[in-house]
Amino acid sequence: MALDARHRTSIYQKLVPILGDDDTNALMTEYPSIEADELVTKQFLRAELALTRGELRGEMADLRDALRGEMADLRAGMASLETRLTLRIGAAMAAQTAVLAALKLLG
Repeated sequence: MALDARHRTSIYQKLVPILGDDDTNALMTEYPSIEADELVTKQFLRAELALTRGELRGEMADLRDALRGEMADLRAGMASLETRLTLRIGAAMAAQTAVLAALKLLG
């Protein structure tokens, strides 16, 4: 149970004449002043870590799936660009061939 500041001060002042400053400070550190100072058991910590690991695994799986989807979209986009580029290069080569043939006919 956490002690509020008033109780801690009262207990401290009563113990100093009996134990002295150093021993009273050492003793008072064993009693938490607020809820956050309470000790955590190994069992509680293990349970919390297991929950955290489970949550992280789930989030990592979601991210992995999202990344796979993005990569698939990127591959599809790249394939589309490759097809368009191939068609344009073919059209440019055909136009160049036609120009060279026309020049050969003229000259």
